Amino acid sequence: MDDMGRFRPFGELITLERAQELVLAAAHPMKAIEHVELVDAAGRVLAASVMADRDVPGFDRSAMDGYAVRAADLASATPAKPVRLALLATVHAGHVPRSAVTAGTCIQIATGAPLPEGADAVMKVEDTAREGDAILARVTVERGKHVVPRGEDMRAGDEVLSPGMVLTPARVGVLAALGLAQAQVFRRPRVTLLPTGTEVVPPGRPLEMGQVYDSNAPALTPLVQEAGAVVERTPVLDDEQEVQEEALRAAAGTSEVVVVTGGSSVGERDLLAPVMERLGSVEFHGVAIKPGKPVLFGRLDDTLVLGLPGNPTSCLLSAWLFLRPALRRMARLPPEPQRCRQAKLTAPVQSVLGRDQLMMVRLEVVDDELHATPCYRGSGAIMSMAQADGLVALPADTGASAGDQIEVELL
Repeated sequence: MDDMGRFRPFGELITLERAQELVLAAAHPMKAIEHVELVDAAGRVLAASVMADRDVPGFDRSAMDGYAVRAADLASATPAKPVRLALLATVHAGHVPRSAVTAGTCIQIATGAPLPEGADAVMKVEDTAREGDAILARVTVERGKHVVPRGEDMRAGDEVLSPGMVLTPARVGVLAALGLAQAQVFRRPRVTLLPTGTEVVPPGRPLEMGQVYDSNAPALTPLVQEAGAVVERTPVLDDEQEVQEEALRAAAGTSEVVVVTGGSSVGERDLLAPVMERLGSVEFHGVAIKPGKPVLFGRLDDTLVLGLPGNPTSCLLSAWLFLRPALRRMARLPPEPQRCRQAKLTAPVQSVLGRDQLMMVRLEVVDDELHATPCYRGSGAIMSMAQADGLVALPADTGASAGDQIEVELL
């Protein structure tokens, strides 16, 4: 039997912290730039400064429906003794005023319409009464009242958006307000998912005895996308050396990151470690955590290769710990802030010898107190993650008792 068909026990396990450091250090931010339509720009990272080439708004405009007036004409207006103003015309949004406001006159104006020449304020409809071809102004107004001045939003020559900003809906609106149809953004990292396992079948096909559906690739796809990357999935690969080598080479030629699910442990059919040793390099293989011990990280030329356990809970949790933060860094997205809560443990948890235990918990409020109930069913049970609200990290050789206050990181 050659090396590809032997058990290969794990060597010294690396700590979770060191493993995360190595993966993040290798995850270099993307430098390639592309242009995208505004409809696709939200969530992307801006690659260049955006300078306002015009004032926004480009003219003084009314902030509400009312009458464009001269503030000086209304200095004596009171409800008991209103000031009478001759109504000259009406101007709507998108139309150019054809008349100027002169002493003792006004122009009816709609919200967003350009302020007519001569006017310096807008009087609300509610503060007036109509009298034939005139209005009665019952209150005074200050100069500039209810007027949006030219350039109040953006001034020509100002930097309005900076490189590295994540394009929120409001920032996309800024681009549109300047008349830009596209955004210059950093390209997203490309990720290829390589599910492996002769026993693994894509959802939608009938199962035979001994087979299981592939839940890893469908679960990882949205995780990759939410981390700011583009994902491509290959068909499930058989546990054959030549097949996996060919797929790894092909994926490395088109992607910044290749994620292999399954085949990262030490059994006879776990081929990823020896294949990576032949084709590239292995940075680490084996992390001192439960679940997630068989994680592998290496390089194939300039492509990062992350091997995740085939068991669904181990796979998804490992991706959350290693893949997600790495992709966010590559996509130039800011690290997500850690969200933690204190909770009361409802059941005892035994220690794990030599490995940190990552315990999934379900949270609920009981008598105004937050309770954490372990919901880990084993690394092969996807329901462990599906039911979990948070994660508790217990150091190696350390357990916890029911009633203990624990820190829960929200998932």
